[in-house]
Amino acid sequence: MLYISTSDPSNELITLVVFVLRFCAPSWFRIKIYHSIEDGARYLWHFISSSRYWPKKYRDIIEQVISRNAYFAAPENMLLAMLTDERCHIRTRVARQIIKAREIVPDGNCFCRFVIPVVNFRATDYVDLFDWKACNVTPPIVLRHSVMNF
Repeated sequence: MLYISTSDPSNELITLVVFVLRFCAPSWFRIKIYHSIEDGARYLWHFISSSRYWPKKYRDIIEQVISRNAYFAAPENMLLAMLTDERCHIRTRVARQIIKAREIVPDGNCFCRFVIPVVNFRATDYVDLFDWKACNVTPPIVLRHSVMNF
């Protein structure tokens, strides 16, 4: 039985407590322990993947909130996460994407409009959270002065 201030909790209260214990608390602790910008897209992926077991009526609400706040699904933030991925082929892919994006904007001094892309909630990996072909990929601003050689 849940420890709450009522001996007969409502279904809504039980749902809320389960949501906090299974969704919010693990995510919060993960962010507090590993709080680097490079992990943001992976945290977003964790939110999405851990919300999949919820009934549709709750999942719809969660997906609306995630969609409005999916800043780490933006291409420049995804590129940062991919640069630190454990998989070599992902790191190679992202290095090529950054080099290609730098060729389009070689001086790195342009101002780009920050747009949150449409999130793919059916993605099977964080690198597929949005359609790369539908987005204008620009190099991450934090890598503006770094050199990437192959």
